[in-house]
Amino acid sequence: MGTENCGILNDLSPVFRPYVQNMYQDLKLGLCKTKVDFERISCSPDGSESQFRVILPYCSKKLKWDILFDSSTPWFAPDFRFDDDSFLSNIDDEFLESKVPSLAKWNECDPRALSNVVSELVNLYKIHQVKKLHEDESSRAYFEYTALLGDALTSEYDVEVWVGNHIVEFLIRLKVDTSRLPELYSEGIEENPGIDTALLLVRYPNSTNAELILSPQLTKSLGNISLPQ
Repeated sequence: MGTENCGILNDLSPVFRPYVQNMYQDLKLGLCKTKVDFERISCSPDGSESQFRVILPYCSKKLKWDILFDSSTPWFAPDFRFDDDSFLSNIDDEFLESKVPSLAKWNECDPRALSNVVSELVNLYKIHQVKKLHEDESSRAYFEYTALLGDALTSEYDVEVWVGNHIVEFLIRLKVDTSRLPELYSEGIEENPGIDTALLLVRYPNSTNAELILSPQLTKSLGNISLPQ
């Protein structure tokens, strides 16, 4: 854990630290499977903090969600403050029980409780972004998205969608056959670290500036690859 994250962890009330430790160690979200990060959002005395910001990878973005516990009732589930005002702006208890069961049935004794809630919320955020894309069925991005899902090689689980005011992003997991690539071994490690994924980041309306994102192991095997302009 980095110095900044260690400082945030030490500032937290001890009752909340297991949740953050579990998130940092075990939670890897999105197609890129990147670890989450943390930021301070207030300055309480050491060991008494109950609020922090989690930074989540999504498409090419970093979602910044505030997580707000209450030190006076540490057994209660946390509140969330999102950086997108349109996300979960009007929900009820029935929706929470159905879509975010780990929050509706919060288990304060489980260090994985917060990781489970965040995972469920990220899944809802992805659905939210796809719904925003469907609001303009005449757009090029909507056409390309439906065409992608019409391809037998690509499912909705292989695509992350982000819709901004004047831009739409797709992060697409590419199917790569690595069976003929040589096995790679990291120095000092006997086990093969494996070959991860290849991703394609496309932005609309200017889809010609697509970026190919290779995992470190795939880059080591294939070298740096540039897409034709």
